[in-house]
Amino acid sequence: MEERDLVRGLRERREEAVRAYLERYRPLFQHCIGHFEQDPTAREDLFQDLTWHALERLRQDTFDEQRGAFGTWLYRVAWCRCVDLKRQENARRRWKPVEPDESRPEEADPRPAPSECAGEEEIGAEVRAALSEVEPEERSLLQLRIVDERTLIEVAAELSITVEQAKYRLGRALVSLRKALLQRLPRSEIAE
Repeated sequence: MEERDLVRGLRERREEAVRAYLERYRPLFQHCIGHFEQDPTAREDLFQDLTWHALERLRQDTFDEQRGAFGTWLYRVAWCRCVDLKRQENARRRWKPVEPDESRPEEADPRPAPSECAGEEEIGAEVRAALSEVEPEERSLLQLRIVDERTLIEVAAELSITVEQAKYRLGRALVSLRKALLQRLPRSEIAE
């Protein structure tokens, strides 16, 4: 059966066309399924789903023989369906429904989690210690720009320098701070 006759037969739901379709394109579907599923039972279920889905798409007139071969279209439909099914499966795994007897807060707690606080405190201590090793002029520049959140124009005005000089000095101060931080880390953490 030629491709054009096969497509027409599938659209008209003729039994011999469906039989030829399943026989001819089974390897194509199996190749596509092989990228998404390893379990043999699940593969067979997925094969059934893909063949049915492709027939439904064909009945909706989404195949245009002017744009390409039927086999290419089938593979694309099968691939997209597999991707959609995997996404749905992954979404179901991630979503954990709340039991009816569990109470849920109205809104999330705005306070940081204890692990976040501990990490911030440790990092803050390291940055403060590294800042003490930076030259006083660079430290005051970093203080103005980062801690006080002043603009470069404001920093330049405060130090009576040009904006370009403020940019340059700030860059140099950041490099000094980075070096001081890196010296405080153990060698194993730097490699990571």
